[in-house]
This record gives sequence, structure tokens and C-alpha cells, in this order.
Amino acid sequence: MNKKMIWILPLVLCVLVQQAAAQDPVPTEKPRVVRPPAPKPLIEIVKQYAVLVGATIDDAKSTATMIVSNHPDSKGNKTNVVILHDRKKNFLGFYIYNFGSVKDLQNREEVFKYLLSINDAITIGSFFVDTDQDIGYKYLTSTAQSLNQKAFEAIYLTMIAVAREHKPEIRKLLSANKEEKPPQARKVTEEKPPLR
Repeated sequence: MNKKMIWILPLVLCVLVQQAAAQDPVPTEKPRVVRPPAPKPLIEIVKQYAVLVGATIDDAKSTATMIVSNHPDSKGNKTNVVILHDRKKNFLGFYIYNFGSVKDLQNREEVFKYLLSINDAITIGSFFVDTDQDIGYKYLTSTAQSLNQKAFEAIYLTMIAVAREHKPEIRKLLSANKEEKPPQARKVTEEKPPLR
């Protein structure tokens, strides 16, 4: 009987352990899903790039899709660069204005020819005249491509250099071509005829 007991006891213990394990399942821990932080919006990344290039950001004029930046030169002059992120069209636009307007010009063709000749000569961007007849300089890049710091720096600084190089000549053409305004009509004083 002792021999039978030795064999039965481990068998009973195994059955009891199996039943206990079946009744009290050990809760398994679900692995924690660690989500990476949400990526920064492109406009925030571009804002950081602009600061790294040496520009200052005008937060009062900037919006969620537009950055207004100022880049100083060694003479203390500033070039304003507006960077616009159009999510619908998937592009990032760089715009520089303050060249002047063709609104009051007699001979616009001369200015237009000069702007076209500049566009043929420059490597990046193009000069244009907008609907308000202001002269601007722009460059558009697709946001489907990744924009890193070096690419941003190349675009930004090249545009500033082109704008600074051609601004004096554009202003010179505009000032030489201004339409003279007619003199104001003189007021004719009515004189009464002398009494006879």
C-alpha cells in the first residue's frame, strides 16, 4: 500500500494543480503600446529652420500656415520673407515683396522686359507682378519631398541674395518711369465785371 500511495499521491497533486490553474488563470499583462510623439507641423519645423539661418520671426503677423520673417544684412537693412504652407496644394511658397509697384508707370513694358531677363538669369524662383500690380519674387516647392535644414537654407539665402542684388535696379527703373501726375486745376476766381 505504501508503494501505491507513493504513486497515487503525485498523481493527485498533479490533478489538483491542473484544476487550480484552470480555475484561477494568471492574468497576462498586455504589452504597453508606446506611441511616438506626434510629429511637429511643417510650419513649425520651417520656423526653426528660419531662426537657424539668422532670421527673426514676426509672431504678430504669422499664422498657423504662414511665417513672416525678417533677415538682416550687414548694413542693417532687413529683407522680409513670407513663407506660406498650402496644405491643399501641397506646396511651400517663399515670397519677397517691397520692390515697388507698376501701377503708375507710363512704360511698363521696359520693367516687364527687365523682370523677364532677370528670370532667365536667376537659378531659383521668379519675379512676378501680382493683381495689385506690385512686384514680387517667389519660389514654390512641393511638400511631398522632405525639406531638410540644408535645402531650406539654400532656398532662403539664395532668394535673399537675388532680391538684394536686383532691388536697386528695379527701383531705379520704377522711379525713372513714373507717370507725371497732371497739375491740379487752378481755381479760377470769378471776377465781377466793373460797374459802368
